[in-house]
Amino acid sequence: MAAHAQSGSTSSTSTTRTTRRYWRRTDTPRPWWPWGWLALIGLALLFLFGALITAPAIQAEVKNSVSQDLAGAGVAISEITADGQRVSARVGADGPDKRLLEAVAASTKCDTWAGELTCPSTVTLQREPAKAAPAIATTRPHPFEVVRDGDLLILRGEVPSAAERERIVSLAGGYFDQVADQMRVSNEAAGANYAPAADRALAVVSRLASGRASWSGEQLSVSGSAASGDIAPARAEFDAAQSSGMLGSFDVAAIAATVDVRRECNEAFQDVLSNATIRFQSGSATIDAGNETLLQRLARLAKDCPGNLTIEGHTDSSGDADMNKALSQARAAAVRDALTARGIEAGRLTAVGFGEAQPIADNETAAGRAKNRRIAISVD
Repeated sequence: MAAHAQSGSTSSTSTTRTTRRYWRRTDTPRPWWPWGWLALIGLALLFLFGALITAPAIQAEVKNSVSQDLAGAGVAISEITADGQRVSARVGADGPDKRLLEAVAASTKCDTWAGELTCPSTVTLQREPAKAAPAIATTRPHPFEVVRDGDLLILRGEVPSAAERERIVSLAGGYFDQVADQMRVSNEAAGANYAPAADRALAVVSRLASGRASWSGEQLSVSGSAASGDIAPARAEFDAAQSSGMLGSFDVAAIAATVDVRRECNEAFQDVLSNATIRFQSGSATIDAGNETLLQRLARLAKDCPGNLTIEGHTDSSGDADMNKALSQARAAAVRDALTARGIEAGRLTAVGFGEAQPIADNETAAGRAKNRRIAISVD
């Protein structure tokens, strides 16, 4: 029984399960760049602050301080630049020794956060080239002479330029019909009195019957002969140069107003006015503009003739006699005024109107009436 009981017993088996757990440690990387860039940005801002604000201020301080010290040393500065603490400057050609100036500039003090320090690290000075002294213009005397030979004017001597030569020849043409230009152009400067002397010489010689005006380069001298009534006007033209201090001698003799001279002058006036007529506007005392050449010729004759002149006005017999006489008087006065405007002294001229009282041709024909309407000039 016992064995059966033993064999019939239930056997129990227990199993132990062991579970092992493994932990794997993983490190997840965290980004670093936001924090690293903050440092770089800070450095960049510090650089920009120094470059844009601090450095220009330092450069300006260095530049101004060096400028003040150089100016105090008595030097003229034409240009100064600063690159950091390096200074370059252009200074005047004159002044203290360059090495002394560089030493003065290099020792310049500037106020800094650390106190007053020597601010330029290097100083370079360059002198301006010395300016050449302006050339002194030299002048030559340029002597000349203006010679009157009858109706011919001769110009001799030197003239400084072609432009001045042209001016003198043109001015001479206003006084004389015939001008012989024998002047030589030097293309060199003449004195300040050259042009005034030429003007005075032409004006004086135009009053002479013959003679010359000579310019030495310092003085103007006149010699020749003139009608007695022209000597005083010639002297007045000569004396007009007195303000320039260039007067020389004036030796002009009077031509005697002989019967022969008067006769020659009367013949000359008659010859001119018989071949040309002073034209007036119809019924008027206004001289036509086309008479300029004739008036200039009459003025030159009047200058050459001595004594006083009578200007006669004549008309034809058409119309009222009193009106004709008044018109002839007005026309004679108009010619007198025209000659006065061309350099003839008013005191030498007398205007007389004869109207129709002294005909020289037949008033019954148109040709005769045209001849009777005339101006005549005679020497007293």
